[in-house]
Amino acid sequence: MKPLAKRPTPLAARKTPCANWKVWETGDREAIRREVLHKLKAAKGGGMIFQSDHSVSSSVSGPTYDYIVKLVREHGRYPLQLDETNL
Repeated sequence: MKPLAKRPTPLAARKTPCANWKVWETGDREAIRREVLHKLKAAKGGGMIFQSDHSVSSSVSGPTYDYIVKLVREHGRYPLQLDETNL
């Protein structure tokens, strides 16, 4: 008997951390912007609260974290208005 194939999960329902620390730690604002907006785009259907999954790494500078919070406040209000031009 063959095992059942797994059904793909819609992007918005996947469990993923809200941060990619490796990107945040670089301080590269364009890469951080792409990462944050990508995570927000996954939440387009609603139900996501942007948060760190444990704590923010000490390798993430204060100004970088402030920038991330600014992006979330600017683009993370429901209904989300994200399209390809934001990413």
